Amino acid sequence: MKRQDRLNVYIALIGLAGAAVLGTAGVLISRMPASELAHWWPYALLFAFAGWLCCRQHVYFTESTVVAMGSIAQIASIIVLPLPIALWVIGVAKASSELSLRISQKRRDWRSIPLNTGSSVLANLGGGASFHLLNGDHFLWSTHLLYPLAAFPALLALAALYHVIDALVVTGAVTLSSGERPASVFWQISTEARLPELSLIAVGVVFAVLFHFSPVLSLLVVVPVILSMQSFAAVARLRKETIEAVLKMAESIDYRDTGTYEHSERLAEYTRRLGTGIGLTPEHIKEVVLASRVHDLGKIGISNDILLKPGPLTLEERQIMEEHPVIGANILSSYSSFRDAVDIVRHHHERWDGKGYPDGLKGEAIPIGSRIITVVDSYDAMTSDRPYRRGLSASEAVERLKAGMGSQFDPQVAACFIQLLIDDGIFVPSEPPMNIHIVKAEAG
Repeated sequence: MKRQDRLNVYIALIGLAGAAVLGTAGVLISRMPASELAHWWPYALLFAFAGWLCCRQHVYFTESTVVAMGSIAQIASIIVLPLPIALWVIGVAKASSELSLRISQKRRDWRSIPLNTGSSVLANLGGGASFHLLNGDHFLWSTHLLYPLAAFPALLALAALYHVIDALVVTGAVTLSSGERPASVFWQISTEARLPELSLIAVGVVFAVLFHFSPVLSLLVVVPVILSMQSFAAVARLRKETIEAVLKMAESIDYRDTGTYEHSERLAEYTRRLGTGIGLTPEHIKEVVLASRVHDLGKIGISNDILLKPGPLTLEERQIMEEHPVIGANILSSYSSFRDAVDIVRHHHERWDGKGYPDGLKGEAIPIGSRIITVVDSYDAMTSDRPYRRGLSASEAVERLKAGMGSQFDPQVAACFIQLLIDDGIFVPSEPPMNIHIVKAEAG
């Protein structure tokens, strides 16, 4: 079965699982006394509307992490309403919000409706069941002074299961669509979403408690939520502007050295595709691509006499030039947005045989991102014109890559890059391609 077909089957199964939960909840609701249903239906409508509204709103926690606010209404529904009614409220609110988003944004991929709705229903089933089995509602609404503290384990179980189940469902979809390792994908997703999601869950708990004692008073939570959203958006915007400023600084190297004009742009595209071919997670690919765009930032500390010298460098000049990875890494270490790029930039001139610089790392001790940049950087440098020489042809450059496999370059990375050039028609081998098995790289 093809990867896309497996993904479609997986999404269908998640949708069916969510529908089965809602069907079971519907049966349980039908068995409730009429008086109980009459009591809860106004609240159900209110929470359904709140859930629909929250699912359409997003919180920007970082420049790349955007989380829907639906968790607030969903957690509040689980705590305040009977579980079967809460699950129906959550399912209807999520499905309708996804449907309206698809229509308003005119997206063609409708698979997000069963996937996201099913994920929400399953996550809330796990979290809600644990909360009620641990008698969280009993303790939370107790009038005894210390009893509400006993609800903490139930609330903790609710938050943990909600987060883990939601992350697992998304991990399955990402793994099937990209072919990456499930453990790496789950770690990336859960780590990135943990703080945003737990923050929204905490707001949902506060909203539920306020609503239980005074529905009118619960509206006060809207003000701090809006202020928090604006604060997170401001931080995300600042981080984005910081990244753009550093990238502009790195681009100045390209403009300064005419021999490397647009070098970083080409490198970024090659790096993205090579990282995908090797099997890195999307998050790791993003880190390596970002590092590739600033890998020569340290050249900002190299004088023009050396950087623009139209000929071979002397030993002393080469020693100065070899300081640029360290200079670049030191500059990037000052920016939290580039902390994952520091080691990649520092080691992008290491060699597979340990004879590179600045630290003489060898083999897999060199970060995989650095090994990727080493290959694509070398190829681009060889095929680019310089004031003192013309660039090599693709065939000549590939032959040099082959010659450096196992000494200068990671053999698997170099082989995967050569195959990329073959697939693009840039390099046409005169003999059958090398029979080298590409092993999926570690995500870390």
